[in-house]
Amino acid sequence: MRTIKLKSLSLVNFKGVRSQEINFSDQVTVVCGENGTGKTTVFDAFLWLLFGKDSTGRSDSNFNIKTLDPQTGKPILHLEHSVTGVLDVDGTEIKLQRCYVENWVKPRGTTEETLQNHKTEYFLNDVKLATKKEYDAEIAAILPEDLFKMVTNPFCFTSLKPDVQKSMLLDMAGSVTDDEVAQLKPEYLELLAQLSGRSLAQYAKEVAAKKRACKDELAVIPSQIDTANRLKPEAEDWVALDAELAEKKQRVADIDSQISDKSKINEQEYSRKAGIQKQIGEKKIAIANRENAIRSQASQGAHEADIKIRDLEYKLRNQEADLQRKRSTLSSIEATITSLDNELNTLRGQYRTINAEQIQYPDGAFVCPTCKRPLEVEDMEAKQRELQANFNQVKAEKLRKNKEQGVAKAKQKEQQQIQRENTLAEIATLEQQITTTKGLIEQARANRPEAPDVNLLISSDQEIIDLRNEITELENQLTVDVKPVDTSELQQAKSVLNENIQELYKRLAKREQIERAEREIEALEEKRIQNNQKLADLEKWEYTALSFQKDKDAKLLERINGLFRLVSFSFVDEQLNGGEKLTCVCTVNGTPYPDVNAAGKVNAGLDIINAICQAKGISAPIFIDNRESVNQIIPTISQVINLVVSTDKVLTIK
Repeated sequence: MRTIKLKSLSLVNFKGVRSQEINFSDQVTVVCGENGTGKTTVFDAFLWLLFGKDSTGRSDSNFNIKTLDPQTGKPILHLEHSVTGVLDVDGTEIKLQRCYVENWVKPRGTTEETLQNHKTEYFLNDVKLATKKEYDAEIAAILPEDLFKMVTNPFCFTSLKPDVQKSMLLDMAGSVTDDEVAQLKPEYLELLAQLSGRSLAQYAKEVAAKKRACKDELAVIPSQIDTANRLKPEAEDWVALDAELAEKKQRVADIDSQISDKSKINEQEYSRKAGIQKQIGEKKIAIANRENAIRSQASQGAHEADIKIRDLEYKLRNQEADLQRKRSTLSSIEATITSLDNELNTLRGQYRTINAEQIQYPDGAFVCPTCKRPLEVEDMEAKQRELQANFNQVKAEKLRKNKEQGVAKAKQKEQQQIQRENTLAEIATLEQQITTTKGLIEQARANRPEAPDVNLLISSDQEIIDLRNEITELENQLTVDVKPVDTSELQQAKSVLNENIQELYKRLAKREQIERAEREIEALEEKRIQNNQKLADLEKWEYTALSFQKDKDAKLLERINGLFRLVSFSFVDEQLNGGEKLTCVCTVNGTPYPDVNAAGKVNAGLDIINAICQAKGISAPIFIDNRESVNQIIPTISQVINLVVSTDKVLTIK
């Protein structure tokens, strides 16, 4: 791990400090004093020495380095402004110096010098460097600026944009590949196939563009449909109009026939009677419809009972099928138990056979392989002991394996016996359920209501009685003779009919116009359905892409949050509308970072700095401003410089 410690700072004419030498402890240094005594100036000086910026990120052209005259408030001229610092980098001291120098020139023809501009000079170990680029390279070799700020200021990381925070966290924790995440859900594999080498972000942009195009098309369709509807004439009953037109044409033809042949004048009477007959027929149909309704209502109770019986019979069939399956399962289990018993008996026989085995000495076992002479007694006894030991070892191994197999088979048999008992219990339960269901069926059949006397209900129905009375009255009208009208009345009737016919033609002409409009509306509706489906598909893949990123972030967060003690991070921000936004959200012990008190934010920042230092293998001095607001800070691996507001009238170093 690279360890960077600040040994000392020397300020000369820097932000009102005429001369200040500060030596820092390797562990903790306290810089204290009243407000305005220059505590923050110490941190500003350190950052300006390294990067030419103050603690708020302003460059030296945007904040006042030069010392001001207390009377005029203007910079005091002819002063050199500098900050010198000594760093300990892995045990090696490095001296840095940055000077802000006035550039005075004497214009031609004048005797007095004028301030033309300012320049900055840079020194490394008391050697002046030629350019700022060279100095910046030396600083970057110690530690890059962005990383330096993050490990020296507890508030730096949390002030970064969410995407920058997320990128830093991912760099610390490592990455999770898309292929790893895709294994979580089948739709993720489909998503990766759709990407075709594109990034998830690019794919999301393309989906969003297609959604906008879909929505643009959908937005204009309602107005197009509304325009078509407004231009469409109001629909009428075309069947009735056609029928009316045919009827009036027929009446005109009838009148023409009556006029041409007076003998046909009596056909009016026929038409009248035909109308009455039509009414009689309609009322008979009404009677038949009413009778059907009464019959249907009367049989409703029996119908509902039949439905209940059929449902119970269906339930019984299912229960009986389940019982058959359980009995089949029981047979299979019992067959397995029988097989295991046979295998156990075989193993027991093998055990007895192995246990009864006796050693058999091979031919020549006790003959010297070199001289072919029998072994001496001592050598023979040793050889016997050796052969006996080998035999005993082999025999013991066979018995052990046989016993292991027997124990395993016995365990299998025990499991099968437990399963058999469970299956027997399930069979008993099903048999009881079947008995219950059969009882319910018999009960439902016994309680099925009998249908009432439909004929009695029909004969007493008031609506049917009224209709039959009306038919009788109409039938009486058929016996009434009507005097025929003269020709003038027929001519007048024909004229009226012709006017009506012309009006009907005008009304019917609107039908084709309506049909065209409806075809157009139908096409627009189909277009809307297609676009809605396309939009739904796009939204599905948009949601899938978001879920993919969330799941990927979740895997990453498992790694990331394991780096910290106090803080945790989430890459999803819950929206008020119930939606989600991919971002980077920091919480401290479950509380959102912005809602944490000052002490909590400091310790959260220190926790983040510790994690960055561990991940990057570095440590650097941490400046904690307003340290007096924090009772206790968490331990750090870095040098700590506390800036504390106190009652000290001058800047005090402890």
